Amino acid sequence: MSQSSDPPTPPTARHLEIKDAAALLASIVASSDDAIISKTTDGTITSWNVAAETLLGFSAAERIGRSIRDIIPATRQAEEDEILARISAGEHIGNYETTRLNRAGEEVEVSVTISPIRDAAGDVVGASKIIRDITSKKQRDREAALLASIVDSSSDAIISKTLDGVITSWNRAAERLFGYAADEIIGRPVRTLIPDDRQDEEDRIMARIRANEVVEPFETIRLRKDGRAFFASITVSPVRDADGRILGASKIARDISAARQSQEQVQTLLREVNHRSKNMLSLIHAIARQSAAGSASDYIERFSARLQALSANQDVLILNQWRGAWLDELVAVEFAPLDEMFHDRVEVDGPRLRLAPAAAQNVSMILHELTTNAIKFGALSNDRGKVNLAWSLDGERFSIRWVETGGPPPPAVRTTGYGSRVITALARAAVRGEVDLQFAPEGLRWSLTCPSDKLLAQSETA
Repeated sequence: MSQSSDPPTPPTARHLEIKDAAALLASIVASSDDAIISKTTDGTITSWNVAAETLLGFSAAERIGRSIRDIIPATRQAEEDEILARISAGEHIGNYETTRLNRAGEEVEVSVTISPIRDAAGDVVGASKIIRDITSKKQRDREAALLASIVDSSSDAIISKTLDGVITSWNRAAERLFGYAADEIIGRPVRTLIPDDRQDEEDRIMARIRANEVVEPFETIRLRKDGRAFFASITVSPVRDADGRILGASKIARDISAARQSQEQVQTLLREVNHRSKNMLSLIHAIARQSAAGSASDYIERFSARLQALSANQDVLILNQWRGAWLDELVAVEFAPLDEMFHDRVEVDGPRLRLAPAAAQNVSMILHELTTNAIKFGALSNDRGKVNLAWSLDGERFSIRWVETGGPPPPAVRTTGYGSRVITALARAAVRGEVDLQFAPEGLRWSLTCPSDKLLAQSETA
């Protein structure tokens, strides 16, 4: 009797479900864009999907059965020890950023999620790793961090705001310029920084930003936290999202108060130079007219000497940037030609005082006329006479005195030429002072007393 074999048992629905589910999971792993690798608890690779091949450059046949440590940089091997210990304890490790090695030995920046693999009894027998390439993201992060660092360390105030004018960022230079800390001003309207009479500027600027129009750099006035206004140079640019849509605007603000002040000083100086040039031409014309008496050679000598004195005076003023001149420097310039012949016959005494520009020019001309007269007719015209020049400051009164002794008797006929008018009428009118001129038998005596504010610069003493 022949023995018949039983027909094969057909698979149950449960078996089909498990088989189909496993095939589905395998298909998901194989087609994933993320690298998915599995390994044993000792780190031996057991699976390697197509995305892992693409990311790291190794085929599955090259990696399966090899240690996971082969794709971990030497400086990060300790990470694997910690990961295996945590996985063996049943922990899940999510979004861990690290690096792994590709086929060329280069480090690839990745984000790793690691989960334990358990058997039917629930024991941990391995681990699965999902590895995502974050090289581009990290590069963007580094670029963003660099830009943020540049903005934060900029010497210019850099501010961003929404299209509604609400401040969204505030660098350290903005804190220094405006006086607000970032947490005080972020979230507040940018109009807080704009004077009431310039609020319409913000309306025009934002209208142009919304219309995608270029806003040219402009100069304006802005307010500090304490309410003080200052001149500012402003540059405004649109802020766009990844799709190019305008989300707001960035502003770069720079304090130009010093530059504006310098410009105003230059303009003031130009006006002063123009005024002084006209005065100088008038003065030269008067010198030429009043020096005309006598022979041609005498005229040339007198005219040249007076121009040289005027020139020396201007040199001292220019060296002092037209803020005035020190009186002792003017005296030294005037007496310089006398040093060789009269150095022991001229005495000078007085505190160090700075004369205002106009006063310096007048005093220089007075000293020149007195010196010239002393050499030609007075105490320095012989070999015995002496000159004493002294000045003092007593409260709000300034005095200067010229005394000659030991010279020839004064001439019987007093001249009333230009030189005499310089040391009398000009001196009196220039500083509203009192002039005393005496032709004493022992020599000429001249003095000037005036209010100190008519003669001295604001910083009058050394």
